[in-house]
Amino acid sequence: MATSYELRQQITAGRWDRLLGTLYGTAPAELQRQRRRYCAALEQFELYFGPGRQVHLYSAPGRAELGGNHTDHQHGYGLAAAVTLDLIAVASPGTDGYVRVKSRGFNKLDVIDLATPEPQEGESTHSASLIRGIAEGLRAAGKTIGGFDAYTASDVLRGSGLSSSAAFEMGVATIWNQEYHCGLPPERLAMICQYAENAYFGKPSGLLDQLTSAVGGVIFADFADPAAPAIEKIHAEGLLPRGMSLCVTDTRGSHSELTGEFATIRQEMEQVAARLGGKVLGQVQETAFWASLPRLRQQCGDRAVLRAIHYFEENARTLAQRDALRAGDFRTFATQVLASGHASFALCQNVTCSTNIRHQGLSVALALSQSILQGSGGAWRMQGGGFAGTIQAYVPEERLPRYRQAMESVFGTGSCYVLRLRETGAVQLI
Repeated sequence: MATSYELRQQITAGRWDRLLGTLYGTAPAELQRQRRRYCAALEQFELYFGPGRQVHLYSAPGRAELGGNHTDHQHGYGLAAAVTLDLIAVASPGTDGYVRVKSRGFNKLDVIDLATPEPQEGESTHSASLIRGIAEGLRAAGKTIGGFDAYTASDVLRGSGLSSSAAFEMGVATIWNQEYHCGLPPERLAMICQYAENAYFGKPSGLLDQLTSAVGGVIFADFADPAAPAIEKIHAEGLLPRGMSLCVTDTRGSHSELTGEFATIRQEMEQVAARLGGKVLGQVQETAFWASLPRLRQQCGDRAVLRAIHYFEENARTLAQRDALRAGDFRTFATQVLASGHASFALCQNVTCSTNIRHQGLSVALALSQSILQGSGGAWRMQGGGFAGTIQAYVPEERLPRYRQAMESVFGTGSCYVLRLRETGAVQLI
């Protein structure tokens, strides 16, 4: 275990380039950027927590949702890929029973007394609640943990649909898992992070985001038993054919304040499930749903019914996408991506926010994508929880310059990212 100063010297000298290359690729410019990034994080750790501390470095990736929009929380299927945009953390264990976390871009230091496990008034929807919830989840799993100091810096766009929250959660959980030798597998850590987000942060999310950040690669998950999801890891190299890029455009409208909108989707789906004798739609026979449609419209309302239709159709699409990836059939995969995007508009209705109809950045980005990519063999869809944030597009090489220029002319310089996928999940890097 090296001090923060020693690690800065080693990183600057290129000693850790091979390891960094496994996460970010070996392009010289990218390695140089990551060296600077990690050294800056080490310097900031010293600024907030003092020099001379022995530290470890951690990385937890964001993720791109490939299929299964709002299906995981209904015990359906999910499909997602870890990406090279990640959260990094510099961490050192402490002995006073406190966790202190300073995150780049936030003007406060989170200080959590581990002797107080209960949710605290005013903490919900803030990062401190996630830290406290993860600590309680680890203790509930029978693990003995202590405090630590950490500085985090994230390249995962906040509120963008690339799951900056899951990357933060998995970074914190991995610090505890390594520094205090908890020995929990990635899947178990993901469940603890979901618990923290549900019970402490106050967001009723499913498990797919945390699971993808934890495991890495392309993940297909069956959440029929959410306590023990069936997981298949598909190597990321097989996703894109030669000459095809996965782009994400940040429409510069954060969905970080739209927790209530996300919660309504889940609530309405579960209202329908309850009328059919289930807790979630994954416990309901689709034939019973269609047979009860007139009654369900009266009892639950049309939007809830449409969102239930979205669940059944999206679940089947996600399975078809998994099968297409296995077979190396990108054309079929892309067809399902387009169908998923259309369903977000017509059925799930999570492309625009009904309380703010003046701002419809996702719709504009999708319309612009369609105008450029239609007939090219590419595809486009909204991703993540919806209502604001990002869209994704599969862009052929010959249209990539035009696509990026068009998106950035509307949404700003640097808003269109060409993503690289990542095989490695949340990890202690050094």
